[in-house]
Amino acid sequence: MPVEEKSAALMIELLSLEHGQDGYRMEVGLTRSGAFTRQMVHIDELTYLQMNALPPFEGQRIRLSLYAKWDPFRQTHFSSLIKMNRTFSETLYFACSEEYISLLHRLKQPEWVGAEQVKEKEKEEAAVVPSPAVAAVPKPVKRSSSRAGARSIALRGLVLSLLLIVFLLRMDDGLFSDSAEAKVEVTQSEAGAHSSEQDDTLSAPYTPVVRLTSLESSIAEAATVPVVDEKEVQKLLYEELELGGDSYEYALPKGYVALSFDDGPSKYTKEIVDILQAEGIAANFLFIGQNVLHYPEAVIYADAQGMAVGNHSWDHSVMTRNSGEENRNNLSQVNHALAQLIQSPVTVFRPPYGAVNEELAAEVGRQHMKVLLWNRDPEDWKADSPEEILHYFRATDPSGGIYLLHEKSITVKILPEIIQYLKSKGLKFAIFK
Repeated sequence: MPVEEKSAALMIELLSLEHGQDGYRMEVGLTRSGAFTRQMVHIDELTYLQMNALPPFEGQRIRLSLYAKWDPFRQTHFSSLIKMNRTFSETLYFACSEEYISLLHRLKQPEWVGAEQVKEKEKEEAAVVPSPAVAAVPKPVKRSSSRAGARSIALRGLVLSLLLIVFLLRMDDGLFSDSAEAKVEVTQSEAGAHSSEQDDTLSAPYTPVVRLTSLESSIAEAATVPVVDEKEVQKLLYEELELGGDSYEYALPKGYVALSFDDGPSKYTKEIVDILQAEGIAANFLFIGQNVLHYPEAVIYADAQGMAVGNHSWDHSVMTRNSGEENRNNLSQVNHALAQLIQSPVTVFRPPYGAVNEELAAEVGRQHMKVLLWNRDPEDWKADSPEEILHYFRATDPSGGIYLLHEKSITVKILPEIIQYLKSKGLKFAIFK
């Protein structure tokens, strides 16, 4: 698994988008296993025009999705990017080519090195630039300001778009059916109803349309949902809830359920996140500070995929036995380590062993966090078999449950069945802030 893990923990940032005499290029920042490098790579005209048509990026950090999907409605591939700063993030979609998809695949390979290097001066600057995880303000995305040949570019783009449409119409709709992101279902009649929109797809910012199955029952009819933001799609399957902070014991409203994973990050974090993503849901990850030092790429990956990241102490000690100063240092040390790796502030704390008193809770509050406990405990850490964990779920009422799980191989094995069982009950998943 080591090679696959490093590849999967890759984060790609868009640093510049340019059009020059040698064609269309973008400069990207690659973060893998804590190491940051910059590369200048060529992209095709279609993808360049689509990305360049998006709203301005100045002063914002731009993260490129590692995946592309097939839209059978408009008969084209599309990918996405996320604009973000410390106060907001926004997902934008754009149509892309097979050449761009191939480029993403090459960038994901740990051994890949681009044929075109950044200029020597820029490489020297990059050598002293901290990892994006600790940089306060990233380099703004630059776009080519030259207007020469703009009309010819648009004309070539139109011709290329028409040729691409003809080519894509002959392709198999299932090309990306195994994508790690949400899958698309469509009937032949529906695809025909949208065929008239194809000409506009490649000349305007992309907005995909997907079909999702209702969570109310396994036989409910599917409903077509227009997608403006990828997060809006996810919210149909899970919801972010704010903790009240006035009690140590929490129970969700009926109809909700939450999965939480303690004691990470670990070698299993990525696998757990991938299972959750494949199911279209999110969960809460409570990380131990010492483990964060050993698996920083797992933290980055979980955060990048929309998981909720929280504090689970620095060393998993019984914190009610510590002095006030010890607890203050313990909590702040974890938050500082996480702040170097994730985009949002840490707002949730789970005490090891559930041990909490008024003094500890007060310190948690002073560090702008709230205590999160649980009300369902399958005790997966000592289970003899995966089926034993699943039996607990089936033997208790899951509605309103906050489940305590751990990053263990036995839990990973049964997790898909657990999620399917909870979905069969028509429950909405929750994460906390």
